[in-house]
Amino acid sequence: MKNLFSFLLCLFVAVVLAYQISGRGGIFVLFLLGGALLFSLAMLIISVKSVRTELSLSSGIVNKGEGFTAHLDVNKSTLLPTSFIEVTFASTPNIGIKDEGMTYKFICSKPYGETLDVELDAQLCGLGEVFVEKIVLCDYLGLFRKKLNKLPEKCTIKILPRIPDTGSQTEVIRSASDNVVFDDSDEESDEISLVLTGVPGYEHRDYVPGDPLKRINWKLSSKKDQLMVRLDEKVSSSSQVMRLDLVLPENPERRHYEISDNIIEASLALLSMLVMSGYESEFNFCLDGAWIMQQVSDEQTLIQLQDMLGGISPYKDSEREPDHEINLKGKAMMCLTSCTADTSGKFAALCESLNGSVIVARDSGLTAVRPDMWMVSKEFEFTKLS
Repeated sequence: MKNLFSFLLCLFVAVVLAYQISGRGGIFVLFLLGGALLFSLAMLIISVKSVRTELSLSSGIVNKGEGFTAHLDVNKSTLLPTSFIEVTFASTPNIGIKDEGMTYKFICSKPYGETLDVELDAQLCGLGEVFVEKIVLCDYLGLFRKKLNKLPEKCTIKILPRIPDTGSQTEVIRSASDNVVFDDSDEESDEISLVLTGVPGYEHRDYVPGDPLKRINWKLSSKKDQLMVRLDEKVSSSSQVMRLDLVLPENPERRHYEISDNIIEASLALLSMLVMSGYESEFNFCLDGAWIMQQVSDEQTLIQLQDMLGGISPYKDSEREPDHEINLKGKAMMCLTSCTADTSGKFAALCESLNGSVIVARDSGLTAVRPDMWMVSKEFEFTKLS
């Protein structure tokens, strides 16, 4: 509107010049203004027909906290410079831009196009999206604007979560290991006996302080009146079944994504503690609309899970319930959820269907509604709610 007012003011001055001072000079100015208007409009029309854009990222996977670059290739089918191109970028809240804004205005003057680079930050873990929200072409005089209908396809990037080093938190590990299932029918034997699976029986030795409690054969220990530890023990069943529940309210804010980030990394922190204590776990989560069970027994499988969680995104309501039975043997169950006070209805539905412990974020605003409820802080300290 301001540009239009300025152009009309110039026309008015040219008319006054023609009538009051110099008719020839005023008419010349009018011709210049009209020619500029026609040239500007013609270049806008040519730009709209010739400009094509393509968006790409410098990497498909980054660590949380690292930077990456979005490349917008602006191609044109003519050697002429384009009109002003105004590009507005957008992204999911787990990605931040290093510059002040997400809108860039420029003229593509190089033959056949050029590339616009935008520096971005991977701030929160999970699947991130970068896309062009709109592209508007504006003529040189700023009087006409035309929005491009065909925008480049959005790009996705996996942002790997960190595996926090929290040390050993005895209370939460004890809670996870209280329901470990072992077959204590194994008696001490000098002979190698094969069970139905073909696995040889276990030999035993006296307990030494520092041995994992899961390796103690309690039945044999009670008979010998001293603690006996299995040698070369292999856990007969996973010590823990874990489930990840990622939800967002209808109108999510930045803090909701931060809570999801906290819960994802808290999952890895808890699994890391269990691995260091010698326990195996079954971790269940929904990825790309399908539920996946990842066995976590050592550092390598934990890193594999970390890579998979880099591509996770909040669940749709229809994806919250596992599409298969994830706890056939009735083991101890733990569910880490990103539910908040804003999604109390979803949290209530989860608690109603879940048989096990629930872990929520400290910043979720949720209070204890069941006895087996835990809270995790941003520093990944697990506390039981009461």
